[in-house]
Amino acid sequence: MPDDHPALDRLAEFGASDGLADFAEFLRVCAELTGFDEPELRATGMAQEHHRTTLAHRVRDDHALVHLWYVGAWPGEEPTSARAYDQGLVWRTFHAAPPGSAAPGHGSWAEAPRGGEKR
Repeated sequence: MPDDHPALDRLAEFGASDGLADFAEFLRVCAELTGFDEPELRATGMAQEHHRTTLAHRVRDDHALVHLWYVGAWPGEEPTSARAYDQGLVWRTFHAAPPGSAAPGHGSWAEAPRGGEKR
């Protein structure tokens, strides 16, 4: 990221997580950092939970916030919930479902995997 990144300036201006207590500002900063707009972040259903997680930690730079949104966990910690993992932006980025979160469909076991061969 370039040094003149506005979201980073806001984090520095707020003195880490102190200024992110305002939910609207939290979403604005996170939208800028993640590349997803505010409605997309809200659509994950995780905005409030991620805001609470952020307030419980000391945000020193943008990496922790991006990690939280993409992986569903604060760096070095387990996901805040199974839903946080399932709704991680990483899955939306490459249009996939997280392993084990979505059933493949009734009877799918009887068919060869895509690209696979039947034996």
